[in-house]
Amino acid sequence: MEIEKLIKSNIREIPDWPERGVSFKDITPLLQNKDIFGKLIDELAKPYIGKKIDKVVGIDARGFTLASALAYKLKTGLAIVRKKGKLPFKTISKKYSLEYASNILEMHKDSILPGEKIVIIDDVLATGGTMKATIDLVKELKGKIVGIDFLIELNYLNGRKKLKGYKIRSLVKYISGSKIKKVKKLAEIGIIGGSGFYEFFGKRAKEIEVETKFGKPSGKITIGSLFSKKVAFLPRHGRNHQIPPHRIPYRANIAALKEIGVKVIIAPTAVGSLRANIKPGDFVICDQFVDRTKLREDTFFDGPKVAHIEATYPYCKELRKIAVAQAKKLKFPIHSRGTVVVVEGPKFSTLAESSWFSKMGWDVVNMTQYPEVILALELGICYLNISLVTDYDSGIYAKSKIEPVSIEQVLQNFSKNTDKLKNLIEEIIKNIPKTQRVPRKCDCQKKSERAGI
Repeated sequence: MEIEKLIKSNIREIPDWPERGVSFKDITPLLQNKDIFGKLIDELAKPYIGKKIDKVVGIDARGFTLASALAYKLKTGLAIVRKKGKLPFKTISKKYSLEYASNILEMHKDSILPGEKIVIIDDVLATGGTMKATIDLVKELKGKIVGIDFLIELNYLNGRKKLKGYKIRSLVKYISGSKIKKVKKLAEIGIIGGSGFYEFFGKRAKEIEVETKFGKPSGKITIGSLFSKKVAFLPRHGRNHQIPPHRIPYRANIAALKEIGVKVIIAPTAVGSLRANIKPGDFVICDQFVDRTKLREDTFFDGPKVAHIEATYPYCKELRKIAVAQAKKLKFPIHSRGTVVVVEGPKFSTLAESSWFSKMGWDVVNMTQYPEVILALELGICYLNISLVTDYDSGIYAKSKIEPVSIEQVLQNFSKNTDKLKNLIEEIIKNIPKTQRVPRKCDCQKKSERAGI
């Protein structure tokens, strides 16, 4: 078709933008040429001439440009769909899925009247999630959808599957392109820990490899079953404990678990005590952290969309309740809350640093809890830390002459208490409510959903 050739020849391909592996379709050359832009709008208007369309609906953000011009051509009104928090009056809203999270679209309640004939337009049909949410908004306002149009359709992403039952038209189609492989939802509960947890699942476990757009995780993911619940285990430091704490691919680890369906992460860690009353062999269910790391890639929110996660209470409160209750039931020494200071590593703290941590009122010290907990929160995953105290940090030594931390002591105490830790994790998994599979009384997922600007 002549119009398709004309449009394609004026779409600029931008490789690896906004991120590596994506070929962005830049339509600004089309908009800059008044003759081509005019022909584009004429082509979009053709099916609707004489059909008494009441409104054209445009979707945030590039859809606004096309919808405004089309509404002018058809002599109709214009209604807009925007990301959450951008519209000033009373709104209705619908959630839609992104690759590693979700977002919310909104419309003003008075933007469409019942029975009005509606054409919806957007620039690109990719996976179809944005358009499906828009359709739901229009239907809620009782608008009658007579057409759905796109300038560009990426056929290889199969967006039409989500839009079955509607007449879909796109002016330009791209048959092939980069497509991220989807992994089946294999587990709902994830464990990030040491190599000792391979024994959890017995011989029926299977290993899978997952590669994310952030690279490969620390190792293969082991999938097994505990108490009729699918559980995934990921070795934080690699199968042979070969990755130091400052080199762990934290983003790839959390993204990989998200891709296979994990909604809950249980993350045991070894910690040093900063308080005389928190003894080696004790468990601490942390509720706060202090970040003292320096070089880590610690967010999924790298733009171009800006988002800020709420981090006042970063650890899942519902999982923490379950953990504390089960530890008490097992008669394990448990501290129901605590603040961990996370250091860059791989060195242990100096005497001055450790003494300062204690004076600040912090409870334990560790090298891996950050950014794990925040990355999980950004993706709406509930995160529970179980801190196993393996030693007194050097600041306690200064006060009481207790032997300061050494790697031998850490490994010895962790090994000595591994069975207790496994027992506790089993009881936690057993007591995650079966009806929900995950304790969604918390607001972990909601924090992720409302993080976007």
